[in-house]
Amino acid sequence: MTDLIRYRYNTMAAESPNGEWTWRVILEEPDGFKEVLVKRLVVNVPSFSKEDEMPVVGRKFHMACRGTFRLDDEGTGIIDP
Repeated sequence: MTDLIRYRYNTMAAESPNGEWTWRVILEEPDGFKEVLVKRLVVNVPSFSKEDEMPVVGRKFHMACRGTFRLDDEGTGIIDP
């Protein structure tokens, strides 16, 4: 998945299985946003801060970047150019 990728700390991580899912990665899709929880996040592209009005939850502050997102078998999200 490519284009603008937003990410932020998951303030509900303690309530996730084993408290491991610490990052929310938000991807834009044609029909809206898709959120992916990851245990770790590796960002291999320049990032910037962004303020967004998100559906349902309201205003959120994210780090954002442009790149390609993938999820490995161990729950690590990776963003590459």
